[in-house]
Amino acid sequence: MNILKYTDFLPDRSSVFQIKITDRIQQIAIALGKGAVLEKHKTSIPATLIVLKGSIRFVLPDRELTLNSLDFFEIPLEEVHHVEGLDAENLFLITKKVI
Repeated sequence: MNILKYTDFLPDRSSVFQIKITDRIQQIAIALGKGAVLEKHKTSIPATLIVLKGSIRFVLPDRELTLNSLDFFEIPLEEVHHVEGLDAENLFLITKKVI
């Protein structure tokens, strides 16, 4: 399987593909076109974000991070955040360990 066959780089919204969902792990790929936003949300489950392609802006209430291809980031628990696509094609992987 190839993630790019199941996602689109849309300029107005995210494209989400569930890679693996079990009782212990959740793994999803998210694609964003330039300017597309993954709306504000928060997580109560420990999660790691890995940028596979492009660049994204990860926006927290008190700071903004620019993450590029192959960067990774541990998403803070219970903090509202959103993600913006900076390049024409932005793809990142979220892995959550279900507790």
